[in-house]
Amino acid sequence: LRTILAANRRVPSVAINVAYRVGGKDDPPNRSGFAHLFEHLMFKGTSRTAPETIDRLTEDVGGFNNAFTSEDITNYYEVVPSNHLERLLWAEADRLATLDVNAANFATERDVVIGEYDQRILAEPYGMLDELVNREAFVAHPYRRGVIGIPDELNAASLDDVIAFHATYYRPDNAILVVAGDLDTDVTLRWIESYFGPIPTPATPIPRVSVVEPEQTAERSHEYRAPNVPLPAVEEAYHIPGAVHPDAAPLEILETLLGAGRSSRLHLSLVYDKQVAASVYASADLREQPGLFGMRLT
Repeated sequence: LRTILAANRRVPSVAINVAYRVGGKDDPPNRSGFAHLFEHLMFKGTSRTAPETIDRLTEDVGGFNNAFTSEDITNYYEVVPSNHLERLLWAEADRLATLDVNAANFATERDVVIGEYDQRILAEPYGMLDELVNREAFVAHPYRRGVIGIPDELNAASLDDVIAFHATYYRPDNAILVVAGDLDTDVTLRWIESYFGPIPTPATPIPRVSVVEPEQTAERSHEYRAPNVPLPAVEEAYHIPGAVHPDAAPLEILETLLGAGRSSRLHLSLVYDKQVAASVYASADLREQPGLFGMRLT
């Protein structure tokens, strides 16, 4: 377990963040959505706690919590008054060590994830756009599957598949714990050692994606039509290096120049001057492995 502590006592609150190095790209073949599924299952209780315990430990004391899944990580965080720090560290260690992955929770949360796909991908007018861009831009790398999960693949999954995925990636040596705010570093470190220290680290290595996307040598295009899309949207996507590459920072600057706000180059040209678009967007999607730079107009 890697731990980062950042003391800042200006306000009497703390933020706890646990990032697991497992995202959409790490889903098993033909089982997309597993990483996203655990973003939900991690709130469903453990062998020692009831479902939604994290909500009770945060929202009931004036704090909040949430989680998200990306292509590369699954991330969980809480912000609470600082006198509740110890119990949240205990709760995070508890759901890492003793999460209750049972058939009922699996079935319920799988339906929730599939409902998200229906709502965010199928129902929204431009919901398919990100899915299609990834699918067309990558021919070999698992980034092409997206993150949310394909319903047919989720429905084909078994409880044993899900339990095996959790055992593979939810382990101390695959997590980064960050605690920031009103804290005593020595005391906080003792709590972390006390609650996370006894959790065993498996002897088996953590699987890592080693697929290298072949170089694209010619333009590829794709057209998609749907009855719920009233006006066309267009996106151009370009392959870019990973987040640790020296070009990452210049690409982020380029993103700002092209698409951040009404003074950006794309907005001034396409929305204000030529009036051929209602909105424009640019994004340097920097990932652990080579990602995409996208420019979109609607």
